[in-house]
Amino acid sequence: MQYLPEKNLFQFTIIGPQTDIHDRLFYHSLFAMLQEAACLDADHNGFGADVMDKIPACWLLLRMKVAMEKIPKWKDVIYIKTWSCGFDKVLFNRDFDIFDQDMNRIGKATSVWLVAHQGDHRPMRPQSIPGMEVYASYEPSDRKAEKLFPTSEEERAGLHKLTRYADYSEIDRNMHVNNTRYLAWSTDAYYSVHSHEEPVTELTINYSSEVHPGEEVHLYSIPKEGKMQVDGFEAVSGRHVFSALLS
Repeated sequence: MQYLPEKNLFQFTIIGPQTDIHDRLFYHSLFAMLQEAACLDADHNGFGADVMDKIPACWLLLRMKVAMEKIPKWKDVIYIKTWSCGFDKVLFNRDFDIFDQDMNRIGKATSVWLVAHQGDHRPMRPQSIPGMEVYASYEPSDRKAEKLFPTSEEERAGLHKLTRYADYSEIDRNMHVNNTRYLAWSTDAYYSVHSHEEPVTELTINYSSEVHPGEEVHLYSIPKEGKMQVDGFEAVSGRHVFSALLS
């Protein structure tokens, strides 16, 4: 990754382990790039990880939607531009544009975040953090990461199910499964019932609760008006973890 300050762009070169059997960029790899750009942009505005650790606070992603016109492939160079749309109450909004190496826009994304205490991950009001007024100018985006609603236990009865575990390699610095792993789990579930020949071009994900080390998650795939919804539930408690909508 390289930051090009004169263009306010983040440059990424796609490497082999970030791609699938068709050399297409995995969505969880793309989300990792988007979030790295978001974190570094926050850092440039004075609220990166080093600063947030001292509060102590962290950024938590609640929802994200990505729509791609073209899926990048192995060895491609892509550029990501990201900007804050400010905050409304406790929710921060951030948008992204994705460009190919010729600076043609090939995708766009939008996301919703909050700032939380590092210890218990309870939301913090932006006004309680000195200097956070840098994000205070709220500019509503015309892009929306819609809210998804999980299916009921009755609806899930008899549906195709996959199981995933919160093992060591799934856990990040916030001591929970990294949100990009939910994307990997979601596409695993999607392609377990769909042909992998056709790429996913649009993906929305909502995060509901954290998955902690050692927990087990059941994934259910549900057709929804020409799309596929994947719901994740923690196996023991039955709590809803996330929902993703893919098409």
